[in-house]
Amino acid sequence: MKFSKTQIIIGAFLAFWVIFIGWGMLKTGTKLFKTKKTPILMPSAPSETGEMKKAVETADTNPEAVSAVKDTPAAATEAESRAILVRAFKVKPVNFQDVLPAMGSVKGKTEIELRFEINGIIEHIYFREGEKVKKGDAIASLDPKDAELKLAYATAKFNSAEAAYNSVLKKLEIHKQLYGAGAIIKAKLEEVDLESQSAKFQLETARNEMGLAENELKKTKIYATKDGLMGPREAEEGEFVTPQDKVGYLLEINEVYVEVGVVERDIEKIKIGQKAKVFVDAYPTVTFEGTVDYIFPVIEGKSRTLTAKIKISNPDGLLLPGMFSRAEILIVDLKDVLMVPSTCLIPAKGIILIPIVPAQSLIKAEDESQVGIVQMRKVTLGYRTSDYAEVKSGVNAGDLVIIEVQGGDLKDREKVKVISSEEMTF
Repeated sequence: MKFSKTQIIIGAFLAFWVIFIGWGMLKTGTKLFKTKKTPILMPSAPSETGEMKKAVETADTNPEAVSAVKDTPAAATEAESRAILVRAFKVKPVNFQDVLPAMGSVKGKTEIELRFEINGIIEHIYFREGEKVKKGDAIASLDPKDAELKLAYATAKFNSAEAAYNSVLKKLEIHKQLYGAGAIIKAKLEEVDLESQSAKFQLETARNEMGLAENELKKTKIYATKDGLMGPREAEEGEFVTPQDKVGYLLEINEVYVEVGVVERDIEKIKIGQKAKVFVDAYPTVTFEGTVDYIFPVIEGKSRTLTAKIKISNPDGLLLPGMFSRAEILIVDLKDVLMVPSTCLIPAKGIILIPIVPAQSLIKAEDESQVGIVQMRKVTLGYRTSDYAEVKSGVNAGDLVIIEVQGGDLKDREKVKVISSEEMTF
């Protein structure tokens, strides 16, 4: 039987579609079979979960219960899934110092204004600014001519008065002899005696005038009254000066003071005798130690600050008046105390509470974090600053104090996961 060309083409076309449709149905059936395949479920471990729950709920009173399940993966996973995320602070004994920073400037122990006590024209100035001088060194001098003339006049007047007095004494001696011989009357003797007393007073007056002239001559020079450093020079040679005009300054620097300003809210922290450290830009690696020596009783009107003086020994003369300084005043120095951040303190009806995660309640999670249970502890505080507070009772070394909660409300006996822990270091 022979087929025509047209029949052959039609038959091939039909065969192609039969094969194509059959292949598609086979693929669809395979996919449906895979989709309907039921997964195998692993049985849960209720005993482990219950054990963990019991241990966590009694963690703060029975540490052994925690250690029994601390390394159980299912227990850690169960606790971690129900825990609130927190950041904590690890409590440990530390040596705590509270310092008050302040800024000021260096002043000499004494700052003496140098002035002449009399009017005159400056003849010599013997110092340069910043030069060290010893006690008794000449600082400056006036033209001494006028003072020398006054001294010469007073000296001549004194010599004349002394000669007159000696002459009257001789005369008095002669009159006494004459009176004794009956050659003169008593009234004449008394007259000569009065002349001698008058001559004596004139001699004393002349002696005082000569002393004043000598003193005025001495006032034509200024001498250093103590060892020190010469400050700014405010007059020049040839200049006429009066007792109101400053020539310069003598600064005593074997000891110096650093005057610092203390803001009003910190006044109660400052006490005389507190230790302080001072730093200056000229010697950035050197620490100068001193003590608070004086506190001004008046607050400055414009700056609203109280001035305190820090006394520092300066035998090498490194600290110079006028230097800008930064000071750290030691307010308190505590040894082996437990400190916590002030942000974790919770005031509640006259008491202070702190959210604590006891060390014995902590469980190590799979991701190396810690899971524990919170206790709201009543605490007794000691010294407090704006950042930290000393805890005298209610917290033990090794406990974690919660300082931040990420999601959820923190309550007593709440399960928490510690994602990070901080420590105080000094």
